[in-house]
Amino acid sequence: MKFEIDVSGQDLFEENYVICVAEKDKIENSKIRGFKFSKEFSEKLQENWNKGKYKYSPTPNKRGLLKVRIYSIVLFYIFKELKIKEPVSLTICRDFKGHENDIEMNLDFFLKEKLKIKLGKPLHQKLPNDSKAHWYAYMMTKDSENLLNTYINISLGDIEKFLKLKENI
Repeated sequence: MKFEIDVSGQDLFEENYVICVAEKDKIENSKIRGFKFSKEFSEKLQENWNKGKYKYSPTPNKRGLLKVRIYSIVLFYIFKELKIKEPVSLTICRDFKGHENDIEMNLDFFLKEKLKIKLGKPLHQKLPNDSKAHWYAYMMTKDSENLLNTYINISLGDIEKFLKLKENI
């Protein structure tokens, strides 16, 4: 199966930032799922990071690594919901320039090890404007009423399971 991954929004720590996964070639009944960050969710992540509660220290040079980790955790939950049982090929939009290796290491852990998905080497490139992942990520960002049926639910605790520095947050 071929999937594309894209994001929409200014910053992962801002309201309405969306991470979207869409099946690439299938027209009908294609698998499309995404996660939209609420204002409260984003603020709590930022607040806990600033307090030093996560593995990545609250310094500007670690901010990018934290974002890649959160991005990868969200992808884990999206693919977990999709229940993929066959080999997967990924095309990832270059939204985290310079962090391609970090993304690949995270995806090896989350998708290959945790979900047992057979995964080829991801392709990192700009997605075309007619890409389903690009289009749905944009639509989800603009969906102020959350009416699309593409959203998955992820709690702060789900994310923090993979970010914690200390036992109790």
